[in-house]
Amino acid sequence: MEPLIDVSCSPIECTSLSPSAPIWQDILAQAITGELLAAMNYTSLSEICDDPAEVADALEHSECERGHAAAFAAEGRKIGVDVTNNVDAKHWKRLRDAFLRCITERDFIGCLIVQEIMLESFAVASYSRVGKVAPGSLGGTFARIAAEEEDHVDHAMAILRAERARDAQRFDDKVYRLHLDVMTTLAQMLAKECKDGTLRSVPRQLCEAITVRGQLVGSRAPRSVAATVSEDAGHAGHSRGGNT
Repeated sequence: MEPLIDVSCSPIECTSLSPSAPIWQDILAQAITGELLAAMNYTSLSEICDDPAEVADALEHSECERGHAAAFAAEGRKIGVDVTNNVDAKHWKRLRDAFLRCITERDFIGCLIVQEIMLESFAVASYSRVGKVAPGSLGGTFARIAAEEEDHVDHAMAILRAERARDAQRFDDKVYRLHLDVMTTLAQMLAKECKDGTLRSVPRQLCEAITVRGQLVGSRAPRSVAATVSEDAGHAGHSRGGNT
């Protein structure tokens, strides 16, 4: 895969290539691609925001995601591998297209559900798992970024709870529609990769955990997302603007 966006940063000393380096190279490639896709999504989101504060917030999130991609690339160089990305790969492109449909409809709430709930939650789950088994600073970087991505999920919750409180059925219908576009694609991607794709060399325990996570997400997402945002809806904070 040819890199589509430059994620280079300050030169660092590379260590010798270890036998497990290709495994982590595959995992890092997926992580970098996901982070760059998120950066693109937040930039697109900024283009439909009317409030200057919301524009600035979306662009700040975009820069944060690019920083995550750069951190993952740096970890690749530490183990002596060049990590590439491909946001136009089959499944990643489907995820991007799902988000762009919300952009075309100027569906601010839909954008939050896709990026800050579905994709970020998936990143948190995957990165947390990798962070527990990856060696040295690589594991630390995955764990740190998982925590930062969790902040993005929290950022959207009060907004979405307030939105659902206004019209629960409409909100739940939207979640279900987006689930079909997004979460099933993620589940298909991970199930395929663990079987015969880029994660084929990942240790069995990690691969099985990620695959099971994908299957659970694919089957339960509409119910779990709706249930989560409905908690304490009456105590939700302010809602941001945008069409739903």
